[in-house]
Amino acid sequence: MTFNVAIVGPGRSKQGTGPFIARTFKQLGCDVQAIVSSSLDSGHQAADVLKNEYAINCTAYENLEALLKTHSIDIVVISSPANTHLQHLITAVQAGCHVFCEKPLWWSNLDFTSESDIRKITSEAKEVVNLCRTNKVLLQLNTQWPYTLPTYYELYPQLKSPQAIESFSMWLSPQSQGSAMIVDAVPHLLSMLFSIVGNGKINNIESNYIAANLDQDLLIKFDYLHAFGDTRVSISLTSSNTSPKPAAYAINDLRADRHVELPHYLISLRSVEHQLPVEDPLVCSIKNFISTIHSKATSDEVTLIDGMTQLAQIYQAATQPKNTLE
Repeated sequence: MTFNVAIVGPGRSKQGTGPFIARTFKQLGCDVQAIVSSSLDSGHQAADVLKNEYAINCTAYENLEALLKTHSIDIVVISSPANTHLQHLITAVQAGCHVFCEKPLWWSNLDFTSESDIRKITSEAKEVVNLCRTNKVLLQLNTQWPYTLPTYYELYPQLKSPQAIESFSMWLSPQSQGSAMIVDAVPHLLSMLFSIVGNGKINNIESNYIAANLDQDLLIKFDYLHAFGDTRVSISLTSSNTSPKPAAYAINDLRADRHVELPHYLISLRSVEHQLPVEDPLVCSIKNFISTIHSKATSDEVTLIDGMTQLAQIYQAATQPKNTLE
């Protein structure tokens, strides 16, 4: 079965992934029929890029509602800015489309300052997954880092048991600055925790966040309580405009750095002694999404809800002075 695909956010501004997602869906046999951009001018520009670089012929729109009235779409990809995700999500799901969404699931530009703010985003996440269940569509985040784990375990085969995970650390370099780095990068961290030890609870969040210093590197630490025990977690964030961006992670202090070979963006993981190739995580993520649709499996509702709740918890706690690291 060939799926008809629409891309919301098809451009490359601010490190957007839209063109690469469109290319990958086409490579996997899907028909990318239409795109939605913030204006028709930018949409036509994005359509030209997709046609010239990837031989994708698509029609540009400036709103998803008009697109869905014109095209019979099976899958909507949401790769626009996070503060636009929620309305696109609701529109796509109500139209009966499966949704492949960039992380985070959505985010508002408002600060989270209280427990009621966190409860509200949890409630909204539950409403979204309930809507997906009612309309019998799949909602899945584009979480690519977990697809590097098979290679990591080749580097460190002694770490395959979740009972052995005492600590997990991640080093990332988002383009954003200040608290926006939390929104951009922490979903990667959470996706790794869900994959390594499963769903859990977060306690004792600390950070060195200073609201007035946008150039500051951020360090966030917390305890992650799960079925196998307690894992001490840290994430170090350094804003960077370089490409490819430095990135690494470590389980029990056994570190693997991501290496990207340009121009073909060949990815590998490197330990002190070895370097091993990684299958393209974007291809793996989209393959998994398509195979899950074929299998008629439902969305991972707990992970979707926990991901939004815990992102809000970390953001709220990490940006409060009382949780500052010494």
